[in-house]
Amino acid sequence: MKKVSANHHLLRRGGVYYYRRRVPLDLVPAIGSKFIQCSLGTKSATEAKKLRTAKDLEWDARFADCAKKIGAADNSPVAKVIPLPSDTEVALLVRTYVDEMDQRLRKSLAADPPMSELQKRDMGVDAELSAQILRDRDDPRAEQMVYTTGKDILKSAGYPLDPTTVGAGFLELVRRALLELSARDVSRLQDDHRHAFFDQLFNPARPPHATFGELAQQCLQLAKEEAESNRISQKWVDKQIANIALIREIVGDDTPIHTVDYDTCLRVRSILARMPANRSKLYRDLSLEQAIERAAIDGRPLLSPTTQAVYLSTLRDVLNLAAKKRLIPVNPADGMRPLKRDTVPDAEKRLPFTVDEIRTFFGNDFYRECAKHPIPYAHAKPAWRFWLPLVCVFLGARPNEVAQMLTSDLKRTAQGTWYLDIVTTADDDDGGRPVLAKTLKTMASRRKIPLHPELIAIGFVHFVEAQKNKHGTATRLFPDLKPDRYNNFATYPLKRFRDAYLPKTIKMRPRTSFYSFRHSWRDALRRIDAPAVTLQSLGAWSQGRSVSDDYGDKSDPDFQVKFIRQISFAGLNLSPLHLHVNIAKAG
Repeated sequence: MKKVSANHHLLRRGGVYYYRRRVPLDLVPAIGSKFIQCSLGTKSATEAKKLRTAKDLEWDARFADCAKKIGAADNSPVAKVIPLPSDTEVALLVRTYVDEMDQRLRKSLAADPPMSELQKRDMGVDAELSAQILRDRDDPRAEQMVYTTGKDILKSAGYPLDPTTVGAGFLELVRRALLELSARDVSRLQDDHRHAFFDQLFNPARPPHATFGELAQQCLQLAKEEAESNRISQKWVDKQIANIALIREIVGDDTPIHTVDYDTCLRVRSILARMPANRSKLYRDLSLEQAIERAAIDGRPLLSPTTQAVYLSTLRDVLNLAAKKRLIPVNPADGMRPLKRDTVPDAEKRLPFTVDEIRTFFGNDFYRECAKHPIPYAHAKPAWRFWLPLVCVFLGARPNEVAQMLTSDLKRTAQGTWYLDIVTTADDDDGGRPVLAKTLKTMASRRKIPLHPELIAIGFVHFVEAQKNKHGTATRLFPDLKPDRYNNFATYPLKRFRDAYLPKTIKMRPRTSFYSFRHSWRDALRRIDAPAVTLQSLGAWSQGRSVSDDYGDKSDPDFQVKFIRQISFAGLNLSPLHLHVNIAKAG
């Protein structure tokens, strides 16, 4: 539904409101005027809007009746239908008009220059006044100037059409054209010849047929080049491809880039607000509008405000590129946010497990069965099921950081502190020997995390040494895990925990997942008043930056181990899993 401005068909003069409306071109001979204007007899904006509604209904009916009479009087068996020019044709018509009028004005000024400085000044004032009128969209004189010029442009191109039938976009281009001509006229009169143009739409060097699809494709290519140069994951690249594909679908590949205005951006935002989540899975065979209608009938959840913001950011990136290439004067998507505000704070996107939930999980049948054996971790099949939750809840590591670990990642300082070296690797080491590739979420994720005493007591060091003896010194800690197509080794374990291990043990709440172990670890650091540098260096969470942040070793294990040792969860007793306890029992 087209949005109507507050002052539509209203004109205020001397404090009194008037009703003013353009007569459709084909009805002007019958009505006898190009415009309808009459006083509403009120100074109240509220009252004027009510009276406007009545006048709209009255004139809608009169126009319809007049059109009906004209149609009845037409003896032609079939009325001639005049096709509308395309957006690309419209833009070309307007740019051609500016070029021709500018050339004509140049010749006119050269052939008949002002006779005095006073006359030149007066001509400049007239041009400035025209520009001021055109900038005020509520000024009826601007409306008349744009309408008349638009009609002349269409007529000269063989389109005997009412400019309003071509669309508001055409009239806006005409308004910009008149402003461009006024600016050039003023510049010439001031003997200022530095600018060949003022509006990028009329840049002579500007490609005339740049489309949104072309700009979107170039934006995607730049993203791919950045990803390749910076070793950004294929998963990120695929996400950019999907984001740009949707925006292209909404805006349209063939849409001329110069016609993508604020109204276009509002339409994109409106569609995103109505889009169902998981549309590609649920309604892959339906068009976008069909999917929206079907999802509304089916009662499907809509895209979250966060996801909508990502798509709007993609639109903004494409239009930023267009602005940098000077294909559009400004980015109309700047500052645009989703219609629906996100009511969930960032800190609560994922909730931590409560201490009770943590106690319940580690007290489940699986861990109780392991505790019956001399080496509890050795009884666990697969090993990652045993260690993954323990490492994440006591060290705050991300699942993939643990799942892709090498046996060589467990290290010890000169002072005897055991720690995990969370690093990425290249495909080859400096010696040219092939190594196993590892990835990190961000550059800030590289860190050294001291081992928690509980992990040492349960036998994590012994487990790593056993894996070294069995598989070698530079192999995966969990060699049975295979990466997905994005090189994520945690995909399968997370699926098993999501579908089986977690829900069978504890009642999962909304916004809880395996990652809740990491958030519980962060809460544990808060409980001991750990400093911000510890949160940043051990958990890879940014707390704001200063110049000194990049100096020194923030994650020195010998320093940070004192905070790791204090991490605890009230009532959690893992002593039945301790290695020496069970070995002693077996002996």
